Amino acid sequence: MRYGFRSLRKSPLFTAVAVLTLAFGIGANTAIFSVMDQVLLQLLPVKHPEQLVLVTERGMRLGDSWGDEDVSYPMYRDFRDGNQVFSGMFCRFPTSVGLGYGDHTETVTAELVSGSYFPVLGVTAALGRILTPDDDRVPGGHPVAKLSHSFWQSRFSSDSTIVGKQITIDGYAFTVIGVSQPGFDGLEVGYKSKIFVPMMMKLQMTPRSDGLQQRRLSWVTAFGVERTPNGF
Repeated sequence: MRYGFRSLRKSPLFTAVAVLTLAFGIGANTAIFSVMDQVLLQLLPVKHPEQLVLVTERGMRLGDSWGDEDVSYPMYRDFRDGNQVFSGMFCRFPTSVGLGYGDHTETVTAELVSGSYFPVLGVTAALGRILTPDDDRVPGGHPVAKLSHSFWQSRFSSDSTIVGKQITIDGYAFTVIGVSQPGFDGLEVGYKSKIFVPMMMKLQMTPRSDGLQQRRLSWVTAFGVERTPNGF
C-alpha cells in the first residue's frame, strides 16, 4: 500500500484521472440501477402489473399526435369493443389543471381516465368509491373526480368529509367521489397524478379540442391486461 501511494504521488495527473474515472463509473452505475429499480423492479401497486400491455400503432400516421405511443380515442374505443385478447382495456391522458377549493387556487397534475381505468387495474378506494364505466358514458355529463391518497393528505389534511364536496377544475364544478388507495399516483413514472377525472369530461378539462370523435388526433395512451392461462 505504501508503494502504491508513493507511485500515485509521483504521477498526480494520472492519479486525478483515475480517481475521476472511478467516480464517474460508480456514479453512472448507481444512477442506472436506481432507474432500473424504479422502473423495472418496483412493481406498480396494481393488481397484475406484469400483465399490463401498451397498445399502440406503427407506420405512417395521418393527422396530429401528442406522442409516439398514443392513439386516437375512437381507435381505443374500437380496440376495447372488439377486443378478444385482453381481459380488460383502459386509456389515460395526463394534463395540468387549475384546482380551486375554498379560497385557494393552484395548478396540479391530473389525468383524464376511462371508466375502466380503476376496475381493470384493480385499484381500490381508501375513501368513497372509484370511478367506474357508469361515470364515463356521456360527453360532459359526469363532473366527478377522484383524489390521489397523497394529495388528499397534503392538500385536504386527510379530511374524511371531502367525499361529496365540490371542487372547481379550470372553473368547472366537480364533485369528489373518493380517494384512491395509498401508494397509487398513476402509471407514469415521474408523473404523480393528483386528480382523476372521467374521459368524457375532456372538453371541460381541455376546451381547445374535444378529441373524443377525432380519428386523426392521437392523444390517449391505451393499455390492455393480458389474460392468464386460466382465462382471468
